[in-house]
Amino acid sequence: MGGICQANRGYPIQEQDHFECILPAEIKPYEMKSNLIEVQEMCATKIQALFRGHTVRKQKKELEESYYPDSKVAVKTDQVPEIFHHEVSKVMLQLGAFDYSKCQSITGAKTLCAYQYIEKGGIYIGQWKDHKRNGKGQYIFPDGSIYEGNWVNDKANGYGRLIMTNGDYYVGEWKDDKNDGYGIYVHSDKSSYEGEWKEDHRHGKGKEIWADESAVFEGQFVMGVKEGYGVYKWSDGSSYEGEFKKGLFSGKGIYSWPDGSTYKGQWSNNKMNGYGEMNWSDMRKYIGIDQS
Repeated sequence: MGGICQANRGYPIQEQDHFECILPAEIKPYEMKSNLIEVQEMCATKIQALFRGHTVRKQKKELEESYYPDSKVAVKTDQVPEIFHHEVSKVMLQLGAFDYSKCQSITGAKTLCAYQYIEKGGIYIGQWKDHKRNGKGQYIFPDGSIYEGNWVNDKANGYGRLIMTNGDYYVGEWKDDKNDGYGIYVHSDKSSYEGEWKEDHRHGKGKEIWADESAVFEGQFVMGVKEGYGVYKWSDGSSYEGEFKKGLFSGKGIYSWPDGSTYKGQWSNNKMNGYGEMNWSDMRKYIGIDQS
């Protein structure tokens, strides 16, 4: 059948009748047999480079996929409302755009498109990391309320603002979806509290202002209740300065009337009770025990 190629490039030769056929031997991927050290080093370097490239691509893919929420939890949506609840819109117009510069940045967080939670129904627009809301973002609740601010592990943490559909709003610090730290809560009737919070309760030093500004209280709170030292001032000029217990005048305190009269002494359940000194505006005075 003509000439036969006699060049044997490492392939085995199989004889069949009057001719020889060269069959390719099985060669393992990246295998190169050689006694030369230089060739062996080149081969090893190539294998390492290919492995590193594969590892980098795999890690990059895993990192990219780690941002997105679980498809069973939230899905992409284009149904982001352009017009918010009317009460929420009024407050947003009053307060202006939320200042995200006060929020803490989270390394590696990535901004994605809008996602809607399947079970909760709310819509989140912002940053993600590790399949959770992490970083800066806005969450629109199903009822139309809006939270804008910082997120850590899928919960409001750090600085943020919540505007509710009843017209109330809170701006300040959060911890695990609760008012915690320093912040201001303003009711729709314009009454407000500014000060320290713990687990959604006024806790620590704070200031309350009534809607019509008829009264102002500044002092200590314990889990939502006036407790410890505080000062009450009314618009008619009267005031109380002293100790509180369970929200009432209890302990030592001074009450002043608009005409200049004062009582300084013991109190119990908002009443003068115990030793005290009463001074009237007409210069009369009484010092003793009152058990009213």
